[in-house]
Amino acid sequence: MKTMRVGIAHKLIFTLGALMILSFTLLASIQLMKLYDVSLRQGELVAQNQSNAYTTKMSIETNDALIRLEGLQQSLQQMKEYNMTDRSEAVRLIENFVREQPYILGVFTVWEPNAFDNQDGNFRNKSSYDDDTGRFVPYIVRQGDKIVAYPNKNYENIGDGDYYQIPKRTKKFALMEPYYYDINGERILISSFVYPILDEQGKFLGVVGADISLDMVQQEVEKIRPMGGYATMITAGDSYLANGFDRALVSKPYLPLPKGESLEELKEQALTIMYTSDPMLGGTVMRLLNPIHIKDQTWYFETIIPKGNMLKDYYKGLSNTIIISLVAFVFTTMLMILLIRKIVLQNIRKVVHVSSALVEGDTDQKLDIDTKDEFEFMAQQFNRMIDHRKASEELIEFQATHDLLTGLPNRYGYTRHIEQIHTVPYSNKQAALLYIDLDRFKVINDTLDYAMGDQLLKQFADRLKQTVGSNGRVFRFGGDEFVVLLNDVNHMNPLLLVADDILLTIAEPIQLNDRLFYITASIGISLQHELTEETGDRMVKEADTALFVAKKQRNTSRLYSPSMKDVSKREQELENGLFPALEGEQFVLYYQPKVDLKSGQIYGAEALIRWRHPEFGMISPLDFIPLAEKTGFIIPLGEWVLRTACKQIKMWEQQGVTALTVSVNMSMLQFQQKHIVETIQSIITEASVRPEQIELELTETIFMDNPDHTLKILRELQQLGIRLSLDDFGTGYSSLSYLQNIPLHYLKLDKSFIHDIVSDFKKQMIFKSLVVIAHNLNMKVVTEGVETDEELQIIRQHKCDLVQGYIYSPPVTAECFIKLYQKHVS
Repeated sequence: MKTMRVGIAHKLIFTLGALMILSFTLLASIQLMKLYDVSLRQGELVAQNQSNAYTTKMSIETNDALIRLEGLQQSLQQMKEYNMTDRSEAVRLIENFVREQPYILGVFTVWEPNAFDNQDGNFRNKSSYDDDTGRFVPYIVRQGDKIVAYPNKNYENIGDGDYYQIPKRTKKFALMEPYYYDINGERILISSFVYPILDEQGKFLGVVGADISLDMVQQEVEKIRPMGGYATMITAGDSYLANGFDRALVSKPYLPLPKGESLEELKEQALTIMYTSDPMLGGTVMRLLNPIHIKDQTWYFETIIPKGNMLKDYYKGLSNTIIISLVAFVFTTMLMILLIRKIVLQNIRKVVHVSSALVEGDTDQKLDIDTKDEFEFMAQQFNRMIDHRKASEELIEFQATHDLLTGLPNRYGYTRHIEQIHTVPYSNKQAALLYIDLDRFKVINDTLDYAMGDQLLKQFADRLKQTVGSNGRVFRFGGDEFVVLLNDVNHMNPLLLVADDILLTIAEPIQLNDRLFYITASIGISLQHELTEETGDRMVKEADTALFVAKKQRNTSRLYSPSMKDVSKREQELENGLFPALEGEQFVLYYQPKVDLKSGQIYGAEALIRWRHPEFGMISPLDFIPLAEKTGFIIPLGEWVLRTACKQIKMWEQQGVTALTVSVNMSMLQFQQKHIVETIQSIITEASVRPEQIELELTETIFMDNPDHTLKILRELQQLGIRLSLDDFGTGYSSLSYLQNIPLHYLKLDKSFIHDIVSDFKKQMIFKSLVVIAHNLNMKVVTEGVETDEELQIIRQHKCDLVQGYIYSPPVTAECFIKLYQKHVS
């Protein structure tokens, strides 16, 4: 009978042991599957983040260089248009370009023989930069901190090169495949951007091109080692522009993949994670191609990570599984040895219970064994293993769902939050999503180092959390974009108060390193009666659309309405059409007179840009200037406005009108360019107009970020003789304190001062005080927006100097303006 009991106990122990091993194995398998997916996802996120960061940087730098190179091309063409035959001017323009572009190795220009002839055909001022065929071929390069120009005589038949023949044949921009070139005796691998130089009739005069050192690109690419992988850059001609694994492959054709995948197949799946073979690393790799669009050609940035490196955590988990299985086996053996002890069966039941709970995903269960023997030790180790696994899962989950800089949930965290919410429709409450974007943060971030930019974002995130409090949740979607989710909104007024509180909190100055920074934000708002995965995504899209509309005004909030979709679509079309519009000469300047109240004569005009769109007709600057500022297009557009205004002044002088002053608006983004003074001086000099004929209208925002630097530039412009005007005074950051320090000629009062001034005595007194202050500071006062005789009588009574408004004339074309001027004179 005793033997029978022992046999039954043996079978029971073996059965329970087998069940425990099976439970461990099942639990470990489930965890390994989850770990496998998480490991791959982490690797893919690393690849996508690094690839997106580098391609964005490369796109910005490349397109910025192209815009400036195109401006250089236009300047060289204008030399020919104005019959400027002195080659030293061309060399000076190119030297300035190289000085402003640190990532450009050098700039070359090759002119056709006799391109600099006089109109009578006589060759003028033969220079040291001419080759034996009569071509003008200077080459300007960067050597350390110096800019050096020398004749490009390394290649006797320089006109036979592709970088000359292709633009000559097509009369279009050309992007050269990598090639070696001797610079000062050094053989360097380069790639070139080349524009043709044409005269007014479209005749080919030569080319201007910029060389990019591929050694610099190669050095940057070699630094990118995501999880033991490497990166490459591929040209439009399918050769390596850079190779982080083997620099000897640079300029050589793209290596075929061992399993036969073609490069064209990879390009078709650009921006998509692929798992392919690799000729250099061998085995399976994760591969991601990001396109870099350069005009009508495309380069590709390629990221390769060995799949095995992405699965290190998985393999570690696999070893843990083996250890667990061995522990289970040893534990079963111990049970067989201790079968006579009743406690064995009790402890086994506890292990089975906890293991079953773990299989169901409950990591809060623990083994509670207090036997002062090996079972207790085993339980302690088992509990430690559970704690370690739980901590690892929580860490992985946190990193996947949170922003590491601010600690806020990220976009994926928002999705997970929505998935976990189970709500039902209700009639008197709604869920609200506020999509927040910081205004002009990119401008501020570009003027600082990125560490200070990160500190600004952290302080803003802390303020946002304090403002929202327990009323909702705050997320960071990336960059300077934040989201606030409120899921218990019972009325519109409290919602709008929350939005106003956020705007007021953001507007408070932030102090970093003894400097004050002023930041505003725009908010798009969306509402839903039910919060589900579907409506959660819809709220983000709707709030983003509302944000797009709010960004036009800035420092405000907008509630989504269906009509905004059409506005957003139209503005996207306008944004895409900015660069083609400049090339297609769709922009035009109108001129609004400024009248001297003492003499009654037209003193000058303000140049106002308009866009003659082929589809939408005449477009107001209120619709496209914010888009130009957002994209950086305001820089070439602002230069075009100044250059066109200077040309018009010269044309009026040729008609006998020499006393006019033309004012041009200048944005803060233009003012932050490193060589803004040299650029303005160059444009005025090219047009042969007097500096005092130009008036630059500046807004108060240019003094917010770096007032000392701004004051230095203003004084340099004043020394050149250029007149300066403070535009839109009375809006935004109006402050009398800085008026005494800045060298201004005019104070331009915003039209908001004129509104209701006839019936509002307080406005009259404010207006009078501002005129007195301006006169005491040796500034003249310009009042814009005057429309009625009553308004004109009041501002004349208070000694205003100049008037601009519809009472005299709306903005008109240059032809209409000169007729209006001649009528006033007569």
